[in-house]
Amino acid sequence: MKISINANMVDIHTQPISVELIPIFKKLSDSLEGEYGGDMENLLIDFELIESIAKENGQPLHAFRFQKRVSGRSHFGLPSRPDMYNVGHFSVRPDFPKIVSLKGKALIHYSLSLLFDSTSVLLSNQKRLGAFDAVSFRSKFQEACEVLGHAVGR
Repeated sequence: MKISINANMVDIHTQPISVELIPIFKKLSDSLEGEYGGDMENLLIDFELIESIAKENGQPLHAFRFQKRVSGRSHFGLPSRPDMYNVGHFSVRPDFPKIVSLKGKALIHYSLSLLFDSTSVLLSNQKRLGAFDAVSFRSKFQEACEVLGHAVGR
């Protein structure tokens, strides 16, 4: 499974936060790639850093959704086969006054903790995702964060 954790939804006030988080999120995403069973082939997590959107609608922009593509259509006369892009996607929204006050390790720890906590949505959607092992994914997430120097979820 491919993992993509992004902090690219920013405004002028949160751009510096994004710059600090992007390399950490890239390392974390790379560490988490692997097999967890189930139908999900890609997991996209957006770390929202636009406060004006947050004020408009209180909830994260994207609640968890899983799009299973099984069109089976053929391309250019080739035999039909299912599409191979089953994607899980959700977003995480920080406490804006808190996150803009944090720097360095405190910012990274807070952000990684929020991301880890948000992965509980995978536990509650585990049946929908086939045999996806959300417990193993979360365990690997904790281990990857520890390698990055941040213990989360303990």
